[in-house]
Amino acid sequence: MEHIRTLTREFETGDRVELDVEGRSGTISIRGEETSRVRIEVVARLWADDELEADEQAELIARGMRHEGVRVSVRAPTLLRPHPLLFFGRSPRIDYQISVPRGTSAKIKNRSGRCEIEHIEGPAEIDARSGRVLLRAVRGDVHIVSRSGSVQGESLGGVLDIESRSGSVRLVDCAGALTVRARSGSIQIEEAGADVHAHAFSGSVRYDGDVRGSIEIEVESGSIKLSVNPDTPFFLDAESAHGSVRSDLPLRNSGGAKPDGDSSPHVRLRARSGSIYIGPR
Repeated sequence: MEHIRTLTREFETGDRVELDVEGRSGTISIRGEETSRVRIEVVARLWADDELEADEQAELIARGMRHEGVRVSVRAPTLLRPHPLLFFGRSPRIDYQISVPRGTSAKIKNRSGRCEIEHIEGPAEIDARSGRVLLRAVRGDVHIVSRSGSVQGESLGGVLDIESRSGSVRLVDCAGALTVRARSGSIQIEEAGADVHAHAFSGSVRYDGDVRGSIEIEVESGSIKLSVNPDTPFFLDAESAHGSVRSDLPLRNSGGAKPDGDSSPHVRLRARSGSIYIGPR
């Protein structure tokens, strides 16, 4: 039968923390706060024959939370699973809600479940096998590998490197350089503050914002749409092997050379099968 257990652990760490979390099934949520400690709240839905067996599994979860110096590690244990014919084969689940100092760097690896990080200043690394990834107000560099599930980021300050194997990517208000690769799913970027490199194998790519750095977008199968400030000069190089190319922006230079010398950014768009549209915001 199913049992629910809740646990709380607190570690006095100071204002700089290296957090390493490895989950199996369930949400991992990390939030930076004005604090000098790490607080971990756990809600576990367990499968056990009786209360004693459920308590033993809860103790395994507690043992998986450790603190040493500036490092805090969380490891979800392997738990008992019901017979696949019972409860529709529902698996045990462990949800972690973790509050940390804002100066935390975070590393997450999750097999199944949502991953969330917000309001931290350190870098973040996420390896998500199945589940949505959400980042908000992360100031450090970010590296994400998402195998199945969408990726959404907002108000990010560092360099971003994102690989999405199946799922959409949406990024809003990112200050650092972006590199996004999507095998199956759309890419949407709004207001990038530096260079943008996006490559989609199957899915559309859309950029909406000022051109503040070089932009390079490649799509194997799908469309490209660029909505930009028409008053900002840039050099445009757009080509589609099997699809139309249309621009509603005013031409500023017809000689093939970069406008305003070398100071204006270069925008390169390539679509193998799909249309390209460039227009005003």
